[in-house]
Formats: sequence, structure tokens, C-alpha cells
Amino acid sequence: MKLFKELMVSVAIVAVFFLLMGVVLPSKRHIEETVDTNRNTTVVYDMLNGFGRFKDWNAVFMRDPAAQYKISGPAEGKGAKIEYTSKVREVGKGSWTITGNEPGKRIDFALVNEDMGNNKKSSFILTPNENGRKVEIKQTYDVEYGFNLIGRYAGMYAKSYMGEDMKMGLRKLTSLLSDIPNMPYDRMTVPLAPPKVVELPAEDVLVISSGTLNNDISDVWLSVKKNQEWISRTLAANGLQAAGPYRLVTTDYNSANYGYDLVQPVTKAGVQPGQIPTMSVAAPVKFLKIPARRATMTSIANADFNSLQLTRESLRAWTMVRGMEIADRPFDVYKSGTDLSFTAGSAQFDTYWPIKK
Repeated sequence: MKLFKELMVSVAIVAVFFLLMGVVLPSKRHIEETVDTNRNTTVVYDMLNGFGRFKDWNAVFMRDPAAQYKISGPAEGKGAKIEYTSKVREVGKGSWTITGNEPGKRIDFALVNEDMGNNKKSSFILTPNENGRKVEIKQTYDVEYGFNLIGRYAGMYAKSYMGEDMKMGLRKLTSLLSDIPNMPYDRMTVPLAPPKVVELPAEDVLVISSGTLNNDISDVWLSVKKNQEWISRTLAANGLQAAGPYRLVTTDYNSANYGYDLVQPVTKAGVQPGQIPTMSVAAPVKFLKIPARRATMTSIANADFNSLQLTRESLRAWTMVRGMEIADRPFDVYKSGTDLSFTAGSAQFDTYWPIKK
């Protein structure tokens, strides 16, 4: 009996000690982790202000690549939400919801998961350095335990589990960012129309390739003029009409060389788009059928041929940060014809990047 009493006293002492320690432990925890990136704030902000690339950088999907997820709400910004479910016990199920943002500076999230605590929040705060060549990405995490003493004890280890997830995610995020063109597409010298996703219909087209040219505006202009003559002859010989302006599909681009396919959509009286029967055409012109597809697109005005590479790369960056996968080569629609597009800065173009559905 004496031994039993001593045991009960010991248990009571431990319980009191547990309660006292729990009372003095913090009722909430705050964690911060930071990394630097050499991408501009536009690219970083858009990567985080939606969930198109979430599965590519967040620790949830590093711990369980097979986790199931569903994205709902707007495509980006306040109200966007991702819910995930995993069979891996340490991942479980949960959600992230964007609750607020400050463009180019901050994105706030509400988190739900199976870890101890309530009112879980995470924020990403973007701070460019003095010369603007780097951006600090700071992620914060806050959780409240209230009077849940077990939760307060669990909070002692929040840095080891949530902090480690934050480190993993930020490292992967900077790796992904390094693959994206560093283009501030919202602040270009030649302003871009807001990019968007479009559905392109099936088309019948005539195509002629340039081969490798000098990357010089005069050389490309002369090549396009020559190839347009071939297209005009083929139209006349087959009773076809141009179905809108021609486009150049970029096949080769570097500081020294440029190559393209000139593509002319065509139509024929009484025949639906994409349904013209196969015909014989003389070399070097080809007749092709292009199926319906999706693309991202933007437009520029008061521009010329020399503006297009930056436009293409800007649109590619916009496309990539939103998790859309490039499916084919980019192309530019020459809405102002040839001479104006190659000799003055007042032409209009539509630029497209085909994407996978």
C-alpha cells in the first residue's frame, strides 16, 4: 500500500509539472524561412498567386508524389484553393486557400491539415534587393494552440516538421523558377495585352520553310517577300483564298540565325475550315491540316519584327508559371502585313504558344 501511495504521489507530481510547463509554453508559434532568387518579382509572384505549379514545389507532393488533389475557385488570387488527400500518414489530407495578396509583394494563405493547432496561416513576402537583381522570398507560418496543452508541447517541434517542409518547398521553388524566362511581362517596353488561353480551330494551311537565315531584319524581310510569292501562286493555282493574315512559326532562333515556317491559313468556297481535300502543290510549298488545339496568346502594337522574340519569351514565362505545358513551337500572326512589320515600329502582332490540353 505504501508503494502504491508513493507511485500515486509521483504521478501527481509529474502531472502537476506537465500542467505547469504546458501553461508557460507559448500558445502559438511563428516560423520563418527565406531563400533568394534571381527571377523578377512578376514571375515569382505569379508562381505563388495560384496553384498551377503547387504540386511541383510544395512539400506535400515531395513527400507523396501520388497525392490526389483538386483545385477550385478562381485561377489565381483571393479565393483560389487546393485540396489534397494522401495515403501517407505524415501527409494526410488538407487544403491551402489564398486569403489575400498585395500584387508583387505578398500572398497570404489559410492552411488546413491534420497537425496540432488551429488558425494556421502561411505568407510569402517578396523583397527585391537594392539593385533589383535578386528577390528574397520569405515564407512565414503561424499556428495557434490556445489552451490545448498537448498542442503547446507539439509546438515545441513545429520548427522540425513544418520548418523542414518550408525549407524543402522553398528550395524546390527556386529550382523551378530558374527554368522560367526572367521576363517582367507586365512591364515590357512594348506593352503586352493581358495574356489568355484560347481555343484554336482546325485549319487548312499552306506552309513554306525559310531554312537558316541571318538573324537580321532585312534578310528575314526579303525571305518572307520571296516566300509570299510562292504562296500567292499556289493560292491562284488551286482556287484557294487566304483565311486571314499569315504567320511565322519560329523554328530556329539565336543571336546569329533565324529560321521560320511561313504558314498561310486558306479557305475554299463551299468547304468548311479544316476540310479542304488534300491537293498537289509544287515544291517548296506544302499543304497541311492542323487539328484544333489550345494556346496561350498575347498581342502587341506599335512594334516590329525585332520586338517579337521578347514577346515570345514573355508569353512563355506567363504560360509556365501557371503550370501549362508547352506543346509546340511559338508563332506570330503578322496583322499589319510584311512591309510595315519589318520596316517600322507601328505594326500589330498576335503571338501564340500552343499548350497541351
